[in-house]
Amino acid sequence: MPLVKLTAPAGVTTEVTDYQAAMRYTDADKVRFRYGQPEKIGGWAKRDAFSSASFLGIPRNIFPHRDTNGAKLIYYGTSTHVFVEYGNVNYDITPYRTDPATLTNPFATAAAGSSTITVTHANHGVANTSPSSRVVIASVGSAVDGVTVAAGEYLAVYVNTSTYTLTAVSGGSGSPGITGTAGSGSTAGGGSVVLRYLTNNGPDDGLTGFGFGAGLWGTSSWGTARSTSGIVLSPRVWSMDAWGEDIVASVGGGEDTIYYFDASAFIASTGTRGTTLAYYVTSIGGSATQIPTKVGQVLVSTPDRHLCVFGTTPEGSTDYDRTTIRFASQESLSVWNALITNTAGSQKLGTGTNIEAAEKGRGQIYVWTDVDLYGMQFVGPPFTFSFQQLGEASGTISKNAAAMIEGGTFWMGTNNFYAYDGAVSTLNCPVLNRVFDDFSQTQREKVFAAQIIEFNEVWWFYASASSTEINKYVIYNYIDQTWSVGSLERTAWTDAGIFASPIAVDSTNKKAFSHESGSNDDGSALTASLETGFFSGDENGDNIIFINKIIPDTTFSQGTSLNFTLKTKRYPNDSEITKGAFAVTSSTKKLNLRARGRSFQCKWESTTTNTAWRLGTWRAEGQADGVR
Repeated sequence: MPLVKLTAPAGVTTEVTDYQAAMRYTDADKVRFRYGQPEKIGGWAKRDAFSSASFLGIPRNIFPHRDTNGAKLIYYGTSTHVFVEYGNVNYDITPYRTDPATLTNPFATAAAGSSTITVTHANHGVANTSPSSRVVIASVGSAVDGVTVAAGEYLAVYVNTSTYTLTAVSGGSGSPGITGTAGSGSTAGGGSVVLRYLTNNGPDDGLTGFGFGAGLWGTSSWGTARSTSGIVLSPRVWSMDAWGEDIVASVGGGEDTIYYFDASAFIASTGTRGTTLAYYVTSIGGSATQIPTKVGQVLVSTPDRHLCVFGTTPEGSTDYDRTTIRFASQESLSVWNALITNTAGSQKLGTGTNIEAAEKGRGQIYVWTDVDLYGMQFVGPPFTFSFQQLGEASGTISKNAAAMIEGGTFWMGTNNFYAYDGAVSTLNCPVLNRVFDDFSQTQREKVFAAQIIEFNEVWWFYASASSTEINKYVIYNYIDQTWSVGSLERTAWTDAGIFASPIAVDSTNKKAFSHESGSNDDGSALTASLETGFFSGDENGDNIIFINKIIPDTTFSQGTSLNFTLKTKRYPNDSEITKGAFAVTSSTKKLNLRARGRSFQCKWESTTTNTAWRLGTWRAEGQADGVR
């Protein structure tokens, strides 16, 4: 009997029927294609800093950086906090949004026997959110009616615009605590209290906006809150960039101003928080009157070193404009008013309704609106930057959906994948419908691109239609131009560089993992699978084919366990007959089976720990067995 190769073209294809698929790969999970052959992806392990610690909030940004002494730090922005990993310890460095405030007798007790403390502070800015925002109390002058409030970090539970209650938290700065109970109740006091507020929480998920002003104009009746809407409120996704050894950051969405983190001050004290840029420049004697008060994204242009914001308040205005770009004067954090004597300035883009993303490329900054792609290039005075529309109808789907590769860029749009290397092109994606037919539009802002330069890959992580959190991915190998798909919960990613391995975070465990490390899922088995479509036993599918032997060809770089299953059909819509699963090891010479059908499907799967494999050229022994 002749041997037939069971080889398929590299990459996964899902845009075909079973019969059309023939000998192609039609599904995969935890499998990549490298040099034309499929192999199991690398595993991951929990980072040392997260052996017992975890994030507060959902992490959606990772920014690794070094200080001037070579110390390695990793910054994580979550929906509620900012953390920095340093020396295998994870520190809460959520920045302050206010200067210290000194209040006189702001505390009040509740009823007698209660330890509840209410704080009165007009226009405190604490958001009515869950989890509650945080306040750091630096000092307290005196007890209140038998209740003592220690200095430290507290949850500020919103009551109204002028009051909130305090709840001690674990893991915050200082040694917070409320001891004793009120003697008479309804007593004010505390003496001189010094406090300041941390950044308010942002949403974990994308939400549909309802109520007044939502929905299409003219629908329903005047003054009626709408119960349907196409408005999507974005989850919090931080943007971060380096200013020397320090960090500038923004919560995004035009919710707040720019924040600044002093890395050397943190290392000196391992406890110093970030603060608003305005407060920082004021503390070093600079003017902060022109710093934008509402920012969509922050980025530092290189090598010219201009601090830029994308989506912001135009100079002299307090209204947030989603299509305006502003940049401070060169090498300045504080000079934002455009004068002939500096290089500060602004630009309003001509198309689109929102600047979705900005990324640094070779020689220019790429700026995506919701519909188009622009190039922002440093040209020097008097204009500082030039702006050119690079592509039409090619906007990005989210803030982090673009990956910069070797001077070009790849990104995910609202209904396709794109590339730019001098001109915008649409990527030929054979899994396009697989992605966009099972995609949550409400959670689109969570989409992010992940690079693995070692394997020439861009991964896009997204939430499926039935999920509120990221649970799917699609891989593009930009050298081989192949695609793969799978399931994995990750909310942010950074490639190897400063650190030896890619680093990613999840939303369930709220921990950080080193990827492409071993072959396991943090010590547990990492299941990987690959299957073909149903291919005909002969050219036209006329004959029933009898297969009695499979000769495997698999390289195991770790372990020796792989399962193989063969399914057969006589007609495209017929029920399947399954043969296997057969265990395959490095010493397996052949698999004996008796399988008949007009079409066949192959599936490979590994389910054990410490297993890594790569498929070669498998072969089958078979012959025509009649036309019955």
